[in-house]
Amino acid sequence: MDNLNISSNHILLKSVAEELRLPLVQISRLSESKNDDKQTIIGNLKIIESSADLALQLLESYIFGLDYNDGQKQIELSPITMGAVFNDVAHQVHKIANQNNCDIELEIKNTHPIMGNYEAIKLAFINIANSILVSTDTNEIKERRSMTLSVFSKGPKNFAGIYTNNLNITRSSWERSLLMFEKSRQKMPNFSANNCSGFYVAHNILETMSSTLIPSKHNGMRGLAADFKLSHQMQLV
Repeated sequence: MDNLNISSNHILLKSVAEELRLPLVQISRLSESKNDDKQTIIGNLKIIESSADLALQLLESYIFGLDYNDGQKQIELSPITMGAVFNDVAHQVHKIANQNNCDIELEIKNTHPIMGNYEAIKLAFINIANSILVSTDTNEIKERRSMTLSVFSKGPKNFAGIYTNNLNITRSSWERSLLMFEKSRQKMPNFSANNCSGFYVAHNILETMSSTLIPSKHNGMRGLAADFKLSHQMQLV
């Protein structure tokens, strides 16, 4: 099992490193631009800032997940409110969403506190949102898109997911992609800009809390959602 974990972490590290290469090259080239046009310089600085933010978030999330998945640290769980987490996530990805012609909506339905780690869940869903926003092939999509951060109850668990009107992902394609990722870092279906390491980083983080990331449908949209156990106090009610 230890050898399997080492192998999986190595594959994920290589995938993250490959994905970081593009923004770093982009930053390097734009910073060396000789164009003195003020408008162009301002535009380049915005691109550099955006690329740097995405690269840092992905790297920090990978390191966070690795700290707990290697068994060296025990993740601390406490009662938290997913509505508060998603408010934070929406704030964090708002700039990237605007740059990618996408509106963000929050849908929080009658949910109870769950057991989880606030920072871990926030990082996981920031990576999912970023991967959806920057990885989807939008060459043929001219209308403004929408992305919904939704929290809802179903039986003894709460579910939290990110849904969009242009994501085509099924349970079979997700499971196949996870298996293929172990062998060849398979790209997620219908995603072309990069290898979507953000999805796998999120999957890795959520596993530390025994939460499963799966494809889900909600209000006619597709997305990825995770299940969370109710807080201990709520389980006693």
